[in-house]
Amino acid sequence: MGVIMKVTDFLGRRVVDNEAMEIGKVSDVIIEPKEAVITGIQISTGEFGLRKTDLFVTPAEIQEVGDYLLLNIKKNQVRGVKDSDEEEKKSLKL
Repeated sequence: MGVIMKVTDFLGRRVVDNEAMEIGKVSDVIIEPKEAVITGIQISTGEFGLRKTDLFVTPAEIQEVGDYLLLNIKKNQVRGVKDSDEEEKKSLKL
């Protein structure tokens, strides 16, 4: 059996791209409830300031989970969270 992690283990974890450039921290985990699988990770790029941006990656874009969440893509390839993503996330909440 593989390593088991809780969602709370992800929250606040630093996220870096495939060139070791820090992107931000995990702010949320999106789960598809019927299949019980993670469909995405939301990343916050800043604290409570004016420059805060939320980004989104899929599990396929994650290379490794350790002290950091290491992506297999570059920082400029990470996409922003769109309003439709937010609406979908809200509709999935139980």
